[in-house]
Amino acid sequence: MARRTSTARVREPAPVIDLAEARNRRAARASSSAAMLSARSAVSACAITAPVLRLPVTQVAPAPEKTARPGSGVRQRFTELRTALADGWEIVQPIFARPLWSVPDDSTTAFNFVLRRETNTRLVTVPEGRTVERFIRDRHLTVDYRR
Repeated sequence: MARRTSTARVREPAPVIDLAEARNRRAARASSSAAMLSARSAVSACAITAPVLRLPVTQVAPAPEKTARPGSGVRQRFTELRTALADGWEIVQPIFARPLWSVPDDSTTAFNFVLRRETNTRLVTVPEGRTVERFIRDRHLTVDYRR
């Protein structure tokens, strides 16, 4: 049977610190600096140092806060609809206007556009907004508002 070897790195042991030497160094620094406050020098002269494990510091970016605004995403979804139309997709009528499911109440309406190209079908949901309503009005599209 083959012997397994570990690839983990072995850390060197922490250095041994002579506490008397550390006190002497701190006392020498404290006495040589006349500008230091007396309280600070007294604390630093009495402090006992010990080896401390230093871990790498990583900063994590805070997660962006999500707000449940009814108007958020209108531009992105409308751009998705216009891009699909430019790529050759066609709107199947009627367009279905239904309450937006991601809003806790029925106050916001979303337009569900069924798109078709060759044998493929696709659904693009766009929350209500002036731009979307103008788009529907300018193209004389039929909207089904049944709930």
